[in-house]
Amino acid sequence: MKRSYILLPVLGAVLGHLLLHPYTMLIYALMHFRSNAGSRFYWKDLASQALAAFDPVMLPMGVAFALFGALIGLLTSLLLERNRRLHAAEQENREKKIALDTLKEVVVTLSHYLLNANMIIGGKVRHCRKATADHNLLASLAVIEEQGRKIDAVIDALRHSTDIKVSGYTSDGTVKMIDLEEEIKKRMKNGKASSEKG
Repeated sequence: MKRSYILLPVLGAVLGHLLLHPYTMLIYALMHFRSNAGSRFYWKDLASQALAAFDPVMLPMGVAFALFGALIGLLTSLLLERNRRLHAAEQENREKKIALDTLKEVVVTLSHYLLNANMIIGGKVRHCRKATADHNLLASLAVIEEQGRKIDAVIDALRHSTDIKVSGYTSDGTVKMIDLEEEIKKRMKNGKASSEKG
């Protein structure tokens, strides 16, 4: 599209000099032909008026029309570029909306299965904690419980995401994943604070 910033003004300058200037001369001749030629109308007079636009004496006016044409070409190229950018932004917004809608559907499905399973795992962890005094086993149960809270945080972050940020999952960057690291940390911190209060 950058070429249009040069091409359209040049085309406008050429058309301004070759078409607009002679056309203006013809209009001028038609408006004043009676005063110049009496009541008779001659096509050759019009042709000579049009060709007079290319006379060296008319060069300053020709340059003015060329500049006017170039300005129109430049404004046209700016308008086309603006429309192209608006169209690209609308397309990007549509794609983001589709991606978010799809994500919401996936999250609802994951929520149903993972949160139900996580609730059962949490219940069993609490039951096992009451039934044992073994420090190694209690440490393992704490790790399981922590990972269960992390699953809750991931689902909650996905549920409330309004903007999708991606990061590379593999070292070559061919596989992407949704970047939720900050949101998960924030929710895990808030979850710990609320559990300590309770």
